[in-house]
Amino acid sequence: MPWTKVEHEFKHPQLNYDSQPNYQPYIKVSVFFKKIDSIDYDTFFGHWRTVHADLAVATQAFRKNIVRYAQHHQTPEMKERARSLGENFLDYDGCAQLWVKTWDDWLGFYNSAEYAAALGDDCNRFMKLPMTYMVGYENLVVGDASKAMGGSDGLDISKLN
Repeated sequence: MPWTKVEHEFKHPQLNYDSQPNYQPYIKVSVFFKKIDSIDYDTFFGHWRTVHADLAVATQAFRKNIVRYAQHHQTPEMKERARSLGENFLDYDGCAQLWVKTWDDWLGFYNSAEYAAALGDDCNRFMKLPMTYMVGYENLVVGDASKAMGGSDGLDISKLN
C-alpha cells in the first residue's frame, strides 16, 4: 500500500519524494544494555572499552563476520541531558553497534561457540542481561559514508541552505 504524501515544498531536491533512500550497504545491529548494579560507571565503561572489546575482536567469528564495531557510551551526565528534554529516552548505559554484510553473518557470529566461550562470562562481569536489540539499515542523510564499506555520502552539511 503506498504511503500518504503531504504537500511539501522541498528545500533540498535530493530529499524529494522522487529521491531514493541512501541505505548504507550493511545491516546495523544495535545492542542496548545497562551496567550491573555492583560496579560504578568508570569501571563499566573502562571494562567494556578495553577487556570486552579485546575479547570480541580477538575471536575468529568476529573477524570473519563483523565489518564495523562501535561503542555508544551513555554516561550519567548524558542521561540527564536527555532527560532534561522532557521526552522519553532510552535508559541504557551502552549500545554496541555492529555492522554485518548479511543476516547470516550476524548469526555466524552470534551463534558461534567461540563467541559464547569468549564473551559469555565476561558479559556477566559488567552488564545486565538480557540485552535489547534493534536491527536495520542506516539511511545516511547528511555526512560522510565509509568508503571502505562502499557506502554513499549523504548531503554535505556545509552546502545546505
